[in-house]
Amino acid sequence: MICNLCNAKLGTGKRWVLLDETQKCIWGAPNEMPEVDIQLAVWLGNYCCEQHALEACNNYLSLAGATAKWSDVRPIESCAICDKDFSTTSWHKVLTLSVESGDELDPVMIDGTYPARFCNQCVPISA
Repeated sequence: MICNLCNAKLGTGKRWVLLDETQKCIWGAPNEMPEVDIQLAVWLGNYCCEQHALEACNNYLSLAGATAKWSDVRPIESCAICDKDFSTTSWHKVLTLSVESGDELDPVMIDGTYPARFCNQCVPISA
């Protein structure tokens, strides 16, 4: 496994992973975190450091004509392209940046964030 920006070899230590996901949030009680159902996750790249991951993320967003929103997991989010609010309870595209370690086939997720969510009317670039 190598960094998709600088070609540095990545071992089983910390790495940043960029994904294009299709997901929806299933909300239970008002104060509970939702279950995030992922229908499809397309790998966009592995990166050796946060700087390289953010550079790749910004490139993706630029190609999509989108702006990073750094969204959370909420019932209503704003689309990174058209800026209109939409419900996260329906299937939608999400750009996900996670920090992982361990074996590539059995990774341990350390942290994850969502640079952008896209409504169903706006289609980001194809992965």
